[in-house]
Amino acid sequence: MAANIGLEPKAVKASKTVLNNLLADHFVLLAKTWNYHWNVKGVSFHSYHIFMEELYNGLIEDIDDIAERIRSLDERPIGSLQGYLEHNRIKEHCDSEPLPEAKEMLAILSEDNDTLIREIRKDIEQLEKEEDTDDAGTTNFLEDMIEKKEKTAWMIRAYLEK
Repeated sequence: MAANIGLEPKAVKASKTVLNNLLADHFVLLAKTWNYHWNVKGVSFHSYHIFMEELYNGLIEDIDDIAERIRSLDERPIGSLQGYLEHNRIKEHCDSEPLPEAKEMLAILSEDNDTLIREIRKDIEQLEKEEDTDDAGTTNFLEDMIEKKEKTAWMIRAYLEK
């Protein structure tokens, strides 16, 4: 049975696109965070290792929430690595690149979280600007995501303080 939730098809399509891009961003950031978690080393290894585990667990929760928001619109979330790489806006850390030192790993994750926040803000602007794309549920979801990401970004920056 198809959803009849009071949204125009154009609004559903616009929201699906924005949410799938966000889902892709989160998957790439999850892969990068896991990679750093597995490979961090140094004097503060344990602290960094545990903190990165908290970061990737938060990303897993976010991924599930984003995919479920897409499903609530009666749409299909991206479900392949190829799809994530085609739609993401976060630079992945390729295996051919050397791994940075622990603090630099966190600095990169901090930059990525800031990028994610800026992209979500742009997504909201885009949804609000286009005609017939008014989806208050998705806009609210994205605004809540900004708050969550701002807190994560703050915590990462706190780790980087001297």
